[in-house]
Amino acid sequence: MACTLLPLFLLTACGEEVPLPPPESRPVKTMLVGGVTSGNFRQFPGVVDAIQKADLSFRVQGKLDEILVREGDLVEKDQLLAKLDPTDYQIVLNDRKASYATASANYERAKQLVAKEAISKVEHDKIRAEYATAKANLNAAEQDLIYTTLKATFPGYIAKRHVENFEEVRRKQKIFTLQDTSELEIKVDLPETLMIQLRRAIDPGKVTKPKRVMYAVFDQIKDAKFPLNVKEISTTADKNTRTFQATLKMEQPEGYNVLPGMTATVFAEVFVSEGGDGVSVLLPLSAVISDPDKNATVWIVDDNTMTVSSKPVKAGTITSNHIEVTGLDIGEHVVTAGAAFMREGMKVTLLQTGEQPGEQP
Repeated sequence: MACTLLPLFLLTACGEEVPLPPPESRPVKTMLVGGVTSGNFRQFPGVVDAIQKADLSFRVQGKLDEILVREGDLVEKDQLLAKLDPTDYQIVLNDRKASYATASANYERAKQLVAKEAISKVEHDKIRAEYATAKANLNAAEQDLIYTTLKATFPGYIAKRHVENFEEVRRKQKIFTLQDTSELEIKVDLPETLMIQLRRAIDPGKVTKPKRVMYAVFDQIKDAKFPLNVKEISTTADKNTRTFQATLKMEQPEGYNVLPGMTATVFAEVFVSEGGDGVSVLLPLSAVISDPDKNATVWIVDDNTMTVSSKPVKAGTITSNHIEVTGLDIGEHVVTAGAAFMREGMKVTLLQTGEQPGEQP
């Protein structure tokens, strides 16, 4: 019976198409150069501040006579905010006017007398000096009277009132804090490694807008990203934290009441250069392969064929977990796990934790 069934089995098998085994395909983890979910982005806590702010004070002392605005009021430039009692300054001004009138009359007579040689030039010069002093004192008294009024130096909001009405205030004592929130600043502290990258992205000697992706996210505003631009970067590290403060500028978002003092999370792309050699970016150490001659390569996944090919790169600064490499292009998928087992043209499958082909920031 076995001999009879064997030819039938072989005949049946020959009549069917036997499927070939699938080509070798290795699962890999990748990183999209320029992708939001890649290692090209770092996040930092930031604090919102007004684009312009000032503590307003009187330039003379006296008793507050009237406060004309409240906290939260929107004011225009040169709008009157508060007044001091001007009585004492008006009395001084009246006295200076009388002294100036006398000195002016004496000087006019002296000019005529010295021409007739009725007085000496020394007497004439003395009277002229008294006239100049009286005029200067009059100007100072007039200016002090003007200083009994406090005006807004720029349009903005009264963020804080520091005194009560009818108080005796000192010269240069804070009366109001004025803030311009038409634009906002976000201040973040950057570590040395990222500071080096940001400074390279900026022309030496001046702060420009580097072509990098930076945005702010607020916990209270869901699914919203607010673009940022570099305003200024400190070149001196904090003595305690060894970090550098960067000031980033953000447009006041429409429909949201973002105010100074609020906290945000800043996401910053860490590309450091871009040119004929491609971009320079931080990669995990596991993504870069080096040979005995110290040549560095990475494996790039072709989105269409899902095969890998090696690409030479130039290695740069090494941190604890990352290495800076130059020579990549935005949009390339770099193998970050399993690079040591790749070979030219190998079929790969992206892990679920990796980037998907064509994903953009």
